[in-house]
Amino acid sequence: MIVLEAKGIQQSYEGNKVIEDISITLEAGEIVCLIGTSGVGKTTLFHVLSGLTNPEKGQVLLNGKNITGIAGKISYMLQKDLLLPYRTIEDNISLPLRIQGMKRKLARQQVAPYFETFGLENTEKKYPFQLSGGMRQRAALLRTYMFSQEVALLDEPFSALDAITKRQMHHWYLDIMKKIQLSTLFISHDIDEALVLSNRIYIMSGKPGTIVAEIIVDKKEMDMDEFLMSADFMELKRKIVEYLR
Repeated sequence: MIVLEAKGIQQSYEGNKVIEDISITLEAGEIVCLIGTSGVGKTTLFHVLSGLTNPEKGQVLLNGKNITGIAGKISYMLQKDLLLPYRTIEDNISLPLRIQGMKRKLARQQVAPYFETFGLENTEKKYPFQLSGGMRQRAALLRTYMFSQEVALLDEPFSALDAITKRQMHHWYLDIMKKIQLSTLFISHDIDEALVLSNRIYIMSGKPGTIVAEIIVDKKEMDMDEFLMSADFMELKRKIVEYLR
């Protein structure tokens, strides 16, 4: 079932067309990656999908309902975790509920069960500076999930992490997605990351940016490390590199 759909999106900036005729879909529980070179318009597309900007042309549909230009329907996590330094982790994570008008005590109660699920046990009363980069990203993702438990847009969520922590986060992310089944569209510049995390990959290219290919990622029930060493992985990576060229 398609939960998020973009139809014929076009957007310009200062008179220059940035993206043109972009149509993509996201199905329930699916992880889809958007990959392309810098400046191709990936973030511009995310601004349209999230309702932060209204497109010149096209529509955004959530469960078949037109939400074009309407913010607050889809959660959006930026590259940096943007946790508030003066709030505890539990108050950072419950912030979406507080914005919706929920009382602090009740908001804390609502988020409490998710700390164990997201591997954040015993961090409730800590502050962001007391957590590692990987743990802060977990907290940021949980806060995103509390905003919307249906669809999330993630803009390079692991790009700020070192290589070892990033690999650990990839394992964790795939495990947590099996549990929460959050339909996710994420941006990445990392081809390996796109392949190990995604069910499908959209490749953007050109000026203005357009969708030039859709790659289906069939991991054949392999785990992440096994897939990374497989011939299938190398062939898919070769295809993506060719498209990006």
